[in-house]
Amino acid sequence: MHIVENGKIQAGKIYCCACECLWDPVNKKYKKPSISVGTLDGNPLAFKPNNYFYKIISRYNTDPSSLDEKSNLILNTVVKKYGKDILTNCQNRKEQTGMYTALADFIGPQLVFGSITKKYSLDDLLDKSFGEQISSLIQSLAWFLASEGDALVNSDSWLEHFENPHGGPISSQDITRLLDSMSYDDIMHFYKQWLASYKNSNDKILYDLTSISYYGKHSNLAAWGHNRDNDKLPQVNYALLCSRNTGMPLFAWTLDGSISDVKTLMNTLQFLEKLDYKPNCLMMDRGFSSDENITFMLKQKHTFLQAMKISSNWIKDIISLGRKERFMPESMYEVGNRTYYINSTPCRWVCLAKTSKRGKRTEKTIVIPQKSPYINSDDDVEVLAQYSCTLHVLFCQDLVGKHRDRFMKELGKEHKRLMDDDTSEPSKEFKNFFIVTRKKYQRGRTIEYNMDYILNYQDTHSGHICFLSNDKTIDSAEMALKEYSTRDYIEKDFDEMKNDLDMKRIRVHTDSRMEARLFIQLIAEIYMREIRVALNNSPECMKLTRSQVFNKVKAIYRVKFAGKYRYVYPSLSRDQRCIFNALGIKYPELRLKWIHLKNRGDLRS
Repeated sequence: MHIVENGKIQAGKIYCCACECLWDPVNKKYKKPSISVGTLDGNPLAFKPNNYFYKIISRYNTDPSSLDEKSNLILNTVVKKYGKDILTNCQNRKEQTGMYTALADFIGPQLVFGSITKKYSLDDLLDKSFGEQISSLIQSLAWFLASEGDALVNSDSWLEHFENPHGGPISSQDITRLLDSMSYDDIMHFYKQWLASYKNSNDKILYDLTSISYYGKHSNLAAWGHNRDNDKLPQVNYALLCSRNTGMPLFAWTLDGSISDVKTLMNTLQFLEKLDYKPNCLMMDRGFSSDENITFMLKQKHTFLQAMKISSNWIKDIISLGRKERFMPESMYEVGNRTYYINSTPCRWVCLAKTSKRGKRTEKTIVIPQKSPYINSDDDVEVLAQYSCTLHVLFCQDLVGKHRDRFMKELGKEHKRLMDDDTSEPSKEFKNFFIVTRKKYQRGRTIEYNMDYILNYQDTHSGHICFLSNDKTIDSAEMALKEYSTRDYIEKDFDEMKNDLDMKRIRVHTDSRMEARLFIQLIAEIYMREIRVALNNSPECMKLTRSQVFNKVKAIYRVKFAGKYRYVYPSLSRDQRCIFNALGIKYPELRLKWIHLKNRGDLRS
């Protein structure tokens, strides 16, 4: 590390920066990160520290062991350049000029976020993955995101005002260098450690996708797809894994914006396997429902609760088969303002391979409503594997109209697609709802609705909800609905990240920066999730909004008086005390009374 002095005198000052020259083995080039430490001013020129370096000197004079490796390196470099006198000169600078009577440090965010960091050892995990210097930057920016929910380029004034792991502001150039320095391997190393702490947990795991609109130009991941925010912009898909009980984020990664939900599941599970993590029970919505996904999970011995689309013939057959059992008074289940009629059917998920007379081998899956193993009676069919699972069916009259409306909209879109493209074929889901005819000497084709099938589908299957599961703890449709209703956590995570933590739209110019930027977002969400869960469990704090909580926290400070060695901690307000009690934070405001009494001689040692 060395000192660089800006040769151009700006406003009568020469600016001094502590700089490094580091080799990046990944990009095969040198990086030169720098941080401002002060100015040369006066006649003759003398070094004057800025707020960032002044805090380092103050910490060195009070408690040298509190300085981290980077701060020590900066301090030694500046002392070597300008001499040891700056330590005493800077210490007494304000006292000599009569300007320094008391200094206030705003420590509220540090107390809140620091307690969460300590609880989950986030600093240790980040240090092992990225190194101490990058770790402090990631934590500081995550604190700013969780507190303000603003763009990272606006973090400098906040970081300069509040105590943070980095110890000072971070310029936009330094943020760009940080995103470039966060390698994919380092991010995955953190995830491996973070997931290891949940490996022995019995908590069920939620998995879902959301879309993030993209303003940049050079990302290979950005593509046009189904934008959930209805923005007319290219997007990046963002997959998130979180725990069911607390909603704590566990793993996240970016995907091509054109990939549909159903195609992401197998890749995600393979990622988790490489990271040595296997979810206890994976809970997913209808978007991930497909025969391929379910077969993959069963083969890999994953436990799951999957909401099903009522499109496959085997699901319709089981719904019809359990009709008498479902519509009995004993099968009625009331929850909230709704009444459900429920039943559960044990099934066999059978994977078959059929060999034709020409020797062509094809594989398919059949689902049979029975507990006992499937017995094959065809000589040309081979049973590859079979697994036990249960289909839980629920009917609610209040959902009939909603399901019909959604079905008719999807049916209309499919009809329009077939009419626009004369060569297209009906999708597997809607194949039986259309009658496609093409006369011998007619150019085009006619596409008509199969009204008998449509009316039968509406009368028989509207208003039904189905869940497929191989989890032995979910032994009834009532239990399946209770478990699935807790998926609201992951929707809240997505909503909070987008609307409160500046993730609705993103603008970075490379895929690696996007990965790094969204990783910082995940760290911020870890802090936010812990705060939300703790405050929701507190009757006094559960009605406070996010902005109200952080407005109270940011007002907390401590005072250092000239010539005194102990800090003065002002008393907390009622709301501040409730927040600290909910988060389990101890505030040292009572120490001042003890000091005053001892100094007056009222306490005997």
